[in-house]
Amino acid sequence: MILGVPVFEHHALTAQMVASLAATVRGDFTLVIVDNASPTPYRRADYDVPFRLRVVRNERNEGNFYPLAQVAELEPGHEVVALAHNDLIYYEAGWNLRVDEAFADPLLGMVGFAGSASLDDEGHRGGVVSNLRGTRGHASAEDIGVRVTDLRPSVAVDGLFMAFRRGALAALTLDRSLPPAHFYDFIWGAQVIDAGWRLGTLGVEVDHIGWSTEVGQAAALDPEWRRWCIEQGIDAGADPMAAIRAVGAQRWAAFRGRFYPAVARW
Repeated sequence: MILGVPVFEHHALTAQMVASLAATVRGDFTLVIVDNASPTPYRRADYDVPFRLRVVRNERNEGNFYPLAQVAELEPGHEVVALAHNDLIYYEAGWNLRVDEAFADPLLGMVGFAGSASLDDEGHRGGVVSNLRGTRGHASAEDIGVRVTDLRPSVAVDGLFMAFRRGALAALTLDRSLPPAHFYDFIWGAQVIDAGWRLGTLGVEVDHIGWSTEVGQAAALDPEWRRWCIEQGIDAGADPMAAIRAVGAQRWAAFRGRFYPAVARW
C-alpha cells in the first residue's frame, strides 16, 4: 500500500499520526506526506519510521484531488493507493494488511474506515458504520452509527480514509474545478460505483480528530480558499469555506442522478 496524507501545518498532529503508523503498519508500506504549502515546510529527516516515507512539496494548497493523483504516480508498483487525513490516529496492529486483504474481492474498488449503507436524496448518510474509538476529540462509532470490525458493503465512504484499487482510480475525475474540500469523498464514491466497482467499510480501530485543519488553520487557509473561489468565478463572501461547501453540494447533486441507478445495480 502507498498512503498519501495531504498536510498544511499542524506538524505536531501529523507527528502523532506518523508515530501511530510506525507502531501499527506491517509489511510493504509507503507513506507520502504531501506538504501543501505549509509555511514551515515538512522534512523527511524529522521522522524515524520502519517503512518508506517520502515528503513532496506543493507551493499551494491543492485540496485532495491532485494529491491523490500525485501519490499514485510515485510508486506504480503498489496496487492499493490510499488517502487519509493527517488527524487520523491508528491503533490496530497490521491494519494495512487487512486493507490489502479486502481487495481479494475482485469487485471491490474502494474501502474506507467509516461509511454508510444508504444516502438520502440530499446526500446525508444513513446506516453509518465504523470502528472509530472517539477518545481523541471526535465522535465514537456508537455516537454516529454502528461499531463494526468486519468488512461491509457501503454506498459512501467517509473521506477520513479511502483506499483504492489502482484500477478503480481510472474512474475518478481529478478535476481542478472541483472543490478542494467537502463532498469529494461522495463524488469519488459515486464515480467508483458508476464504473462498476463496489465500496466497502472496514472496521479498523482509529481516532479521527476532526476539524483540526479547517478550524485550527482557518485564518492561514483563508487566502488559499479565496484564490480558488476567484479562479472558479465564485463569490467567496465573508466565509470562503462556506462558499466552497455550497459548491461541493452543487457538484454532488450533479453526480446524484448517475449515482442511484448505479447503486441499485449491486
